[in-house]
Amino acid sequence: MARPSKRDLIIHQARKLFLRQGFKGTSIDLVVAACEVSKPTVYNHFPDKRHLMDAVMADWLSSQIIGQINIQQLDELWPTLDELWWTPQSMAFYRLVIGEGWRFKEASEQFWRLFDSLWRRNALEAAEKLEETSTEKVSQRISHELWLRISHGDDVRKT
Repeated sequence: MARPSKRDLIIHQARKLFLRQGFKGTSIDLVVAACEVSKPTVYNHFPDKRHLMDAVMADWLSSQIIGQINIQQLDELWPTLDELWWTPQSMAFYRLVIGEGWRFKEASEQFWRLFDSLWRRNALEAAEKLEETSTEKVSQRISHELWLRISHGDDVRKT
């Protein structure tokens, strides 16, 4: 099996650090130590921390599968979203983007456009097909459930 490239290693380690310590709390020196590479190696791939965050976000977004949601009843929507959308790593990205997205605007905008909005659209389309309730109510509940998971983390009971 081939070893990951140094660029991929840097992105992988930086993702862990950004999600655990935040953007401001993650220095290039921490990334260097986690990757066991030299500082010039990191800077050869990424001119600054913001570009590194852009690469981390692009890499993570490319690994996300946002498919159609197939449910028979509205009650099936919430556990489906828990399993597919509201994963621990997704919630960590929400916390990072909400808390510090202004520091890495391009990556933040990609997150909202290529992840959050697509999941919301798919969830609303699935609910709309059932015609059990208004999409406005479903949209409000999605926002409520999402906020609970973002603000309370693992303490939220699965609905």
